[in-house]
This record gives sequence, structure tokens and C-alpha cells, in this order.
Amino acid sequence: MSFFEDEEEDLFEEDKVTPPRRRQKRTSHRPPRHRPPRGRPPLRRALVLLAAVVVLLLIATLSIRSCLNSRKESAFNDYFTAVGAVVKDSDAVGQQLSAIFQNPSPDVRQQLEGKLSAMHTTCQQLLVRAQAIDPPDQFKQYNDWFVASMQVRVRGLEGLQPAMLNALGAQDEQAGAAQISHEMLILLTSDVAYDEFFYQPCQRELGNEQINDIKVPQSKFIADPQLATQQTDVAVLEKLKGGPAAQVTGLHGVALASVKVQPSGQQLNAGQQNNVKAAESLTFTVEVENQGEATETNVPVNITLTTPSNPNPQKVSGTIPSIAPNQHKTVDISGLAAQASSDVAILNVSCGPVPGEKNLSNNSAQYKVVFS
Repeated sequence: MSFFEDEEEDLFEEDKVTPPRRRQKRTSHRPPRHRPPRGRPPLRRALVLLAAVVVLLLIATLSIRSCLNSRKESAFNDYFTAVGAVVKDSDAVGQQLSAIFQNPSPDVRQQLEGKLSAMHTTCQQLLVRAQAIDPPDQFKQYNDWFVASMQVRVRGLEGLQPAMLNALGAQDEQAGAAQISHEMLILLTSDVAYDEFFYQPCQRELGNEQINDIKVPQSKFIADPQLATQQTDVAVLEKLKGGPAAQVTGLHGVALASVKVQPSGQQLNAGQQNNVKAAESLTFTVEVENQGEATETNVPVNITLTTPSNPNPQKVSGTIPSIAPNQHKTVDISGLAAQASSDVAILNVSCGPVPGEKNLSNNSAQYKVVFS
């Protein structure tokens, strides 16, 4: 036996005593662990990712909505800020005019023509500014009434200047005061139109949009409606002239009894919306009652029509030559034109006043009309 054979046997014997670990067989019966396939994310990770995507979408949606709301509110605020600037300057003119009627004197008369002319010019400039304002879509239909209100003020001042100057040069202060009163009523109509057809609808629209931080500017051109009455205007003329007017004795007064549209004979109702057929020349039959104790002559009857499509008021007039106490008389007045529209128009009808009349509450009426 060689050295190498002895060495080989020794190694073999050692293997028998301590066999290598790799040759031992496993006796464990633990089930093998299942590992997820490579390249496929766990379900938990997918759910987390999905939730993150949903949150991002919600945040993006809310951000877009917030941005749109912010832009809309900004547009509304810019619009009513521009309207408010025009209204503020216009009301300032009205305050100057009201001050003339509230504190008349011979000194005021010397500057009257210049002041009235300046007021008219200012209101013309304000009308141009009003027409240049671009309203948001939600307020376009109401913006026409805002512009119309400014245009009515221009029209009222245009007629008031010659009415006052003529009245100051005439001896019959009652007749002069009646004409001044008519023009002042036109100016007063601008306040009614603005409030009824612009301010209130815009306030409701802001409420529908759930916007509470923006307010529609209010407007008041004539400080006191009594300034538009003939009785007040007679007193104004007295003080501007520096002397009293001729006194009229007895009870005097006329009243507006009814207004009918011809040829249908439809009677207008001041308490509701009136649907009237449009025409190029409308005719109205105005009935007047003499509630006084004396026969009245040359009783004036005036009608004005204001529509969004034609904001410059149309004016027609007539006269009742004579009306005895407790008598009713009518006058047919034509010449107003109206186009079919779903918008509400304002029709103002007035009679008198007559010299010495004190109660003017029943001399006029305002009708809401929709022409079809």
C-alpha cells in the first residue's frame, strides 16, 4: 500500500465520522413561502396609488372651481364698481338740483340757467360712461335698465331747463309749475326704473349666485318726491321770483280715472302686468274726473313710455278743453310706438294738475306693460 493509498483511506474514514453538511438530507416539512411574482406591485401599493390619484383629482377639481368662482366674483365686483362710480356722480347732480328746489332764492335765479346747463352736460357725459360698461352675462338684461335710467335723467334735465326759464318769465305761475312738475316727474321716474328693474333684480341674481360680499349700488336722483309736485313748484317759483303767486279760491282738483288701449278697449291695471299688442302707433283713451268745485279748462294729459329697446322716453300729450265739477271726460292720445318684446316697459299717465290743486296723489299712475 502506497503513501497515497494510506492518505486516501484516512480521508475516507474522516468522511464517515463527520460527513459533509451538504450531504445531509433535510427533514423539515415547513411549506415553502409564496413570493409575489417579480414586476407585479402588491395590492396594497395599488390601492394607495389609486387613492392618491383620486385625491389629486379632487384637489384639481376644487382648485379649478375655486379659480372660476374667484374670476366670476372679480368680474361682478368690477362691474358693480363701475356702475357705482357712474351712479355716485349722477346722484351728485341730483343733489345739486334738489338743493335748488329746497332752497330757492332770487340769488339762485341769477345762476340758474348756467347750473342747469352744466347739470345736463354732466349727465350726458355720465350716459356715455354708462353705455361703455360691459356687463357680465348674468346682468346683461338688467344693464339696459341701468343705461335707460341714466338716459331718462338726461331727458328730464333737457326739458327742465326751458320749463323753468319759461315759468320764471311768465305771469301764470300755476301753468309754469305744472310744466316743471312734469319734467321733475320724468326725473323721478329714473329712480323708480333703476330700483325696480336694475337694483332689485341684480340683488336677487347675486343671491342666486350665493355671493354676499358684493352689493348693488343704490341710486336716488330726486331727494324728495314732493319736489316734483305742482304745489311745491309753485312755491319754488314764488321764491325764485321774490314774490307771491296769485291765489286761487275754492276746491280744485282732477283725478285719473282710467286708461284704455284702443281699438281693443283693454283697460290697463296699475297693480299687475298688462299684455298689450305692439303697434307702430298706439292710441290710449284717458278718462279724467273733476273732483273739485269749479269748472277746469285746458286740463293737460301726458303719457310717457320707456322700454329697454328704446330707453329715451317717448312722450305724447293731449288736452281736455273743459270739464265741469263731478264730470268725467276722455281724451284720445296717440303717437307712441312699441315693438314686441318680452321685456317689461313702463307707461306713465298723468292729468293736470290744475291751478289751486293741492291733492296730487290721484293725478297719475304707472303701468307695467309687455308688448306682444
